[in-house]
Amino acid sequence: MTAKEAHYGTGPLFRTAGLVYGVMVGGALLVLANALVVLMPLLAGLLGPAALLGFVLVGPSLVAVCYAFNRLLAGEDSGVFRVFVRSYRSNFGQAVVVWLPYAALLAVILANLTSLPGSDLPSVAARIGLVGLGLLVCTAAFHAMLLLARFTFRTVDIYRLSVYSIGACKRVALGNVGILFVAGFVLISTTVWLMLFVGGLTVYLLCLNSRPLLAFVEQKFTVDGGSSPAGPARVG
Repeated sequence: MTAKEAHYGTGPLFRTAGLVYGVMVGGALLVLANALVVLMPLLAGLLGPAALLGFVLVGPSLVAVCYAFNRLLAGEDSGVFRVFVRSYRSNFGQAVVVWLPYAALLAVILANLTSLPGSDLPSVAARIGLVGLGLLVCTAAFHAMLLLARFTFRTVDIYRLSVYSIGACKRVALGNVGILFVAGFVLISTTVWLMLFVGGLTVYLLCLNSRPLLAFVEQKFTVDGGSSPAGPARVG
């Protein structure tokens, strides 16, 4: 085998193309897994409040795409589609249990945000506070999905670490809040349908920014990396 053949597929252009392709596949899978949410405007007229049940599947799909993107970032090119499906199946039950309280809390925040009357100073201040709280809840929810995608922890430990990590890894948390804020602002300023095209990229950026958080948790809270026997780290 020649040196050229031995190094085929290892160049920066090849790796960049593979990364772009992986993010596109992950984004497409995220959209397909949440087809009920995408079709919510149409289903709401037919099913009424029952259409909201589609949001239950957001959690498992986020865990699966985080698992796939973590492997992509680690250079383990084993196929985004295959690892997404594997993670979706294996983590579905726990992902739903972990996700639902965050989803319920976000629904309460959104309901209060949309019901605020007027544009006086107290209402504006209340809106700003609710938006800030919503961003923190979204960040904690993403941290929970990210941790579930990478580690084998009890559900109660996932909840604790998702909140604890915001204070313990402030730079990561602030970066994730910023990414979520920019994504939300762009969607509100343009159209929510843009999420069909940028959803995968947004999650990838969140995963990329959260790598120090995963390293911190692995070092401090896993058997192999730290002092706490909370659970072994998965490869991701």
